[in-house]
Amino acid sequence: MSVRKNPPDLGPDLLARYLGEYVQSRQMSDMERAWGFGDDGLDSVWTRLTAAHSTDPKRLNDIIESQLSEPDRTRVIESLAPLIFALPLRTYPAELRAHKDADHLTFVLSHDGELDAIGYLPSALTEAFVNFLRRIFTFTPKQKRKESIISSLGRRREVSISLLPNTVGATIKFLSRLPSHGEEP
Repeated sequence: MSVRKNPPDLGPDLLARYLGEYVQSRQMSDMERAWGFGDDGLDSVWTRLTAAHSTDPKRLNDIIESQLSEPDRTRVIESLAPLIFALPLRTYPAELRAHKDADHLTFVLSHDGELDAIGYLPSALTEAFVNFLRRIFTFTPKQKRKESIISSLGRRREVSISLLPNTVGATIKFLSRLPSHGEEP
């Protein structure tokens, strides 16, 4: 199975899903709004991306690359990345590969002996994604691999992050599940 070449094998368009949820959340009060949808500072970015996606989804990558500033692309990734780290895993180790091709940053999970297409983002967000990992996990300029403990949606995990050469993606290995705070080991 080639998960990078055939669009149906890519999994869902993660940005489109987020934009759909964003549009619905804007109709709610701040108290009702789900996590990640309360940043009013991104309203103009989400509105532009929603309009672009509804009129010409194929141009979305070009719009992100040419019309969004680097700080806006970073803020988009900062909103989406925690969802990627919150994957529900039953067995360890598991490996999430994020790889850039011409049009997409694809996310493929190797888990329980199977490859599953998790989804994709526009490839114009690849550099922002890799820089996000570099900043959050405090990579040194020459460092390409780092181990850390993450916590996302109550799930604590030991991970190993490897940055691919030429900023084309990353590999995130979920090494083990750790007890959450207050949970018996």
